[in-house]
Amino acid sequence: MAKRTKEQAEQTREALLDAAERVFHAKGVGRASLDDIAQEAGVTRGAVYWHFKNKGDVFTAMCDRVALPWEAMLAALAADPGDDPVGGLIRNSVNVLTQVANDERTMRVFEIMMFKTELCDVVAEVMEQEAERARKCRLLLEEVLRAAQAKGQMPPELDCKLAAFAANSFVVGCIREWLELRDIDLTERAPWLMTSFFAGLRVCPAPPSH
Repeated sequence: MAKRTKEQAEQTREALLDAAERVFHAKGVGRASLDDIAQEAGVTRGAVYWHFKNKGDVFTAMCDRVALPWEAMLAALAADPGDDPVGGLIRNSVNVLTQVANDERTMRVFEIMMFKTELCDVVAEVMEQEAERARKCRLLLEEVLRAAQAKGQMPPELDCKLAAFAANSFVVGCIREWLELRDIDLTERAPWLMTSFFAGLRVCPAPPSH
């Protein structure tokens, strides 16, 4: 009985997060209420409070279900760049874009995070986490690009810190632009996008000195 009760509680929690995705996507995070989420899930408001402290807690848990593996993949590549660090960067970034394009939950939650949130306490914790994740990704990208320099895949004059900033911004920008416009097949075009970006770094001029 206890095992079944635990399973039922987990099912209810997942149903509430599914409902939150739909409600946040339809109304935006600021305008959505816990009552809306409870009604969408077909449960009482009390059931929501059994699992979550407040709307911010729901939002955080919803986002946690779809974290992209970008940081983990970059960490693995930085630890072992192999003989083709640039090839690894291209494969990893293509995998990230492809996940966004093909996983409905990832797509929906990123739409909520990018287009349907307002600057408020509800989203502050998640946005702080995202900012810290972006910082770590830039540091890892810089490390891999330095490995690429050592292999002769990138020019010695490349500013790896600046290039890492550009690379992370390009991936995030591709995701945002595609979610907003949906005017290309991102799965098909992701290899071209990322191959072209890193090819551009090989021939870009050195940044001006300060």
